[in-house]
Amino acid sequence: MTAAPNQAHRQSTESLNVLLRQSIEALAQGGPNTQHAANELRELVSSPPRVAVIGRLKAGKSTLVNAMTETRIAATGSLECTMTVTIYDEGAPARADIIGLDGKVNTVPLGGNVLTDLGRPVDEVDYVRQFVPIARLRDLGIIDTPGTATLTVENEARTRRMLIDGSKDTQRASSWADAVLFLSDSAPRDDERAFIAELGMTPLTTVGVLSRADSFGPGAFGHEDPLEMANRYADRIGEQLGASVGVVVPLSGLLAESALTGRVNGALARDLAALASLDREQLIDFIEFPDPSRVVEGFNAAQRDELLDVMGEYGLVYGRSVAAEHGPGGLLQWMRQTSGIDRLTEIITQSMPYYATLQRAVRIVDALESLANQPEIRDHVLWVQSVLQSQPQMNDVMLYRSFKNTVADSPDSRLIPQLRAVIQGATPAQKVGMPADAPAERVTVTLRQELAELRELAMTPLSAAEDDAREHLIVAYQAAWKQLNT
Repeated sequence: MTAAPNQAHRQSTESLNVLLRQSIEALAQGGPNTQHAANELRELVSSPPRVAVIGRLKAGKSTLVNAMTETRIAATGSLECTMTVTIYDEGAPARADIIGLDGKVNTVPLGGNVLTDLGRPVDEVDYVRQFVPIARLRDLGIIDTPGTATLTVENEARTRRMLIDGSKDTQRASSWADAVLFLSDSAPRDDERAFIAELGMTPLTTVGVLSRADSFGPGAFGHEDPLEMANRYADRIGEQLGASVGVVVPLSGLLAESALTGRVNGALARDLAALASLDREQLIDFIEFPDPSRVVEGFNAAQRDELLDVMGEYGLVYGRSVAAEHGPGGLLQWMRQTSGIDRLTEIITQSMPYYATLQRAVRIVDALESLANQPEIRDHVLWVQSVLQSQPQMNDVMLYRSFKNTVADSPDSRLIPQLRAVIQGATPAQKVGMPADAPAERVTVTLRQELAELRELAMTPLSAAEDDAREHLIVAYQAAWKQLNT
């Protein structure tokens, strides 16, 4: 996954969104039988892309949501609320719509507070949609989930109902996810890999997060920085997940949340700086003694517990010298960079929106195909489909669809790296996996070789997804050739 967007991707995103909105308005003109589906799809394309945060129970999902939004909006202590799927969208006044399985909606004003009471039994709730006036949510909505393969079957069922079953239901289009953050504190389990595969995403719309990386291995008091260990281990997890994720980012959710939600102030930084002169054994005693003033004069248990609550053991061990040398401003900068949240934020706000838009467009294409199976609206839907897919903006969408289907059907296909390079690349050179400034002659030779090999593949056994991908790659390479020689 690339770290930053390019101008071509930004323009493609804007152009594609306009086309999708026009197509949905055309769908709505088909009469009462198309209007409900059009209303759901209209709300979908009028909202920013949504990223779903998934992982096991207590994986740190709500903590990450708080860090991403720079606001403590996700309940981390209310078991009832963390057992429901919650969609966070930008909006005012702050409120929560609690959607029941019976279709009834109860609206609860939030007034700047965290939702702690659903007002009805959790097993009667479909999902919760919160509207909060947070600028971050204007560009990327968030779906917080109760977890996968958790201690209770019901929790996974709620997540599955929204992210997997719901993605096939046009009537739930307005709540579809366009990208995924997968949290895990260890090597991925078989059931987690299977769940990710069922989501219908690609490595370009799925980021792995190695949560609680600050306690990795022996933890903060080990002989090696646990975050450095986690960085090395993240690459191994990425290999184990194969084609499921694009990158795995180690993260200290606690440091990230504390830094971005205003929990660090001058007083806390001064308290942390007071620990800078302690050696390892003294710091352990400071944490474990009921009375910390035995180690640091003037410290009480409440101060010590506040430090641990905000910084964790890792923050105390590795952040105390930063606080002493650079004060609260330097400490905040260190927490953001060290925690991994800046790197993760760059990925999900810069490169991911383009791929999430392609993912969304593919789902709209799939939804139209499903609607075309209804005899009473078939002709109108087929007309909308034909007009939509004849537009040049849809070339990238159909290429991405081939990529998505190939990842799902043939995850070891040799075509996957080629598909990924074409989708990510902005120049002919990048589309064949070469540096953007590669000489035109070399790019031409590579394109010629790739086209020849793709044509030869027609004579070999391929899955249906691979054969479709091969044809779309040929079209993409031919377009790159034309662009190079124009």
